[in-house]
Amino acid sequence: METLRTQLRSQSEDIDHLEAENSDHRATIKNLQTEIAHVRTVQQADAQDLIQLAGRFLALSRGAGIELDIGTKELFRCRGWTTIARKAEARP
Repeated sequence: METLRTQLRSQSEDIDHLEAENSDHRATIKNLQTEIAHVRTVQQADAQDLIQLAGRFLALSRGAGIELDIGTKELFRCRGWTTIARKAEARP
């Protein structure tokens, strides 16, 4: 009988330890989810800023009549943005 009580006490302590650990893990998960949400918000704002800068860069290059380098043209094509060269290519 004493052996069973000892086992029960040991299991009870294990459960208490696991519950505390579980609580810590849940807190960590919540903090990570908050951090992920913050990073996504920052990334979205950065992406919008880059889109605006790219638009201004494209407008400046068009206004100055300066053709973009091949890498920049390719990047703009991948994004679906029109470049001076692409407009010229599209004309018959």
